[in-house]
Amino acid sequence: MSLKRKRVKAYVNALSELILMDNPTREAAIDAVKNSLSASGVEPFRGISKPPDIYEKELISLYVVGTRGLGIHEEYGDKFNKIFSVEKQYDEILKLIETNEVKNIKESLKQMLNRDVGDSDVARVLRLVMTMYYLDFIDSNYVANILKKVAIAFPEYLETVRRFVKFFIAIKISSDIASGTIKNKMKKDLAKQLISLDIGVSKAVPSDRYIQEIAKILFNIPKDVISKVLK
Repeated sequence: MSLKRKRVKAYVNALSELILMDNPTREAAIDAVKNSLSASGVEPFRGISKPPDIYEKELISLYVVGTRGLGIHEEYGDKFNKIFSVEKQYDEILKLIETNEVKNIKESLKQMLNRDVGDSDVARVLRLVMTMYYLDFIDSNYVANILKKVAIAFPEYLETVRRFVKFFIAIKISSDIASGTIKNKMKKDLAKQLISLDIGVSKAVPSDRYIQEIAKILFNIPKDVISKVLK
């Protein structure tokens, strides 16, 4: 079983546990995903750092699997909305970014939230996008388009956007190495540069060492395969 499938199975197990509870809470959801991932021997979905609130952030992964994969939000709406009200708002923000012109995004989000958009809002929405991409619910073109829009709409949070651009490129390259689409260093270098140029965010090309870490955490690609592609 691939590492991605093991991770998804852990998410499904955590969701099943929550739905069986009479009164599920966010705290229970955090414990459920933490315990399920640990029991499966799988890392949470993350970059090279492991922040202390990583399992709270993993509620985004449960939300994505529950909505895009299993449709739990439709069958168990009351329980699901109680647990994932925060993630539902991220999803609404994402839909607004997706459907609005760049020039209208900041003001539209301010009206939706009844406050200014913060750096943490941008980070959580972009994590939602990265999670959906990793779990194969959206394609790379969608991700690139959202990153472009956010970078233009929120120049004050460019460093956060840059961090997620690096993460996206690392996931894309790792996935292509795992599938055999990228088999050598030249194709890898070209892919890194082309994706970065397409998105248009400067200084956002991840190092080979960074990609290697992401490949290990998210795909568990064998060392002999990685060594043929990465420096």
